[in-house]
Amino acid sequence: MNAPILERRTLLKLGSAAAVTALMSAATPALLAASSANQNAEQFRHLDASLAPTLAAITARILPTTDTPGAREAGAIWFIDSMIGGPLQSMREDLHAGADALNRASGDNFATLSDAEQDAQLRAIENSDFFGLMHMLTLAGTFTMSRYGGNRGEVGWDILGFERRHHWQVPFGYYDAQVHESSEAAQ
Repeated sequence: MNAPILERRTLLKLGSAAAVTALMSAATPALLAASSANQNAEQFRHLDASLAPTLAAITARILPTTDTPGAREAGAIWFIDSMIGGPLQSMREDLHAGADALNRASGDNFATLSDAEQDAQLRAIENSDFFGLMHMLTLAGTFTMSRYGGNRGEVGWDILGFERRHHWQVPFGYYDAQVHESSEAAQ
C-alpha cells in the first residue's frame, strides 16, 4: 500500500506557522512601524528597480496562483520591502547577491522567463541560503497579519481557511468538552 503524498500547499500550510512565529516574535515593533506605509503603497520604499521584479517573480513561483490566490495576490513582495527596510536590513546584500546570481544564470532577467523555466532555475538553487531566505520571506509575507506589509486583503488567511473572529465558544474540541460541561454545571 502506498503512503499518501503531501501536496505542496499542505506542506506549505504546515511549515508556515513555524516560520512566521520565529520571524514575528523578534521583529514585531519594527515591522509595525516599517510596514504601515506599505499597505497602500504603489511603489516600493526599500526595494530598487533591479531587485523587486526578480524577488516578486520568485515569490510567485514559491507559492503560485492556482485555483486559489498565491503570494502575488497576498502581496508577499510588499512584506519583503518592509522587512529589508527594517529588521532584515542586514540581509539586503544577500538578497541582491542571490537575485543577481539567479538573473545571470537565467540570461539576465529571471522575471521574464516562463513559469517552467523559472521553476527549473529555482530547483537548481533550492538548497541555497538565498532560496531558503526567499522561501521563509514568501511564507511569512503571505500568511502573516496584514499590518506587517503582506497578506493583503487577508488572502493568505483565506488560503489557510483561517476563521476571523474575536471570540470562540467552548468546547473548543472533544478533548475538553467534559471539562467545560462540568464547570458550567457548577455555576
